[in-house]
Amino acid sequence: MLNFSAILSDLQAAIAVRTARDRRLTVLLVAMWARIGRMRTRLERLVAHWRAGTRPVSRMPGTPRPAAQARAKAVRPIYPIAPAWLVRRLGYDAAAFGLQLRHLLAQDECAEFLAAMPQAGRILRPLLRLLSTDPLPEVICKAKSVFIRPVVAAMAAMAECVVAPGLLFSDD
Repeated sequence: MLNFSAILSDLQAAIAVRTARDRRLTVLLVAMWARIGRMRTRLERLVAHWRAGTRPVSRMPGTPRPAAQARAKAVRPIYPIAPAWLVRRLGYDAAAFGLQLRHLLAQDECAEFLAAMPQAGRILRPLLRLLSTDPLPEVICKAKSVFIRPVVAAMAAMAECVVAPGLLFSDD
């Protein structure tokens, strides 16, 4: 049983407790609380699609969402980029949630989910980076693109002519 929602809700509660105690971090932690809430919502939606056996409807490339223009004008918060920075701010509570997420990712059902819905990896990668310094699990690592370099000689033989900048077609 996937329980991303429970883990992220508890992480949000830990952030709220820390924010109430330390007023210096209020702005940063409230922004992170909202970001984790959006991650939780997106993961819940993906899990619902996966259980229903459907794929999320993707937009056409280049078409902005209705709220994207208003959001583009808003100032986006700048989050720290150091690994495990949230653990340093929250302490052992955040470390526990990071370990729970890693344990969940090690389960077979989660591996099936991530194979069917690769979008979830884009949501989970930044979350695991801010909760731990350990390398990311193989399940959510970005897929390595394999670029096969074409063999120029074979392509030139197929085309029977080689075109290069400054040269004309030749029948030699």
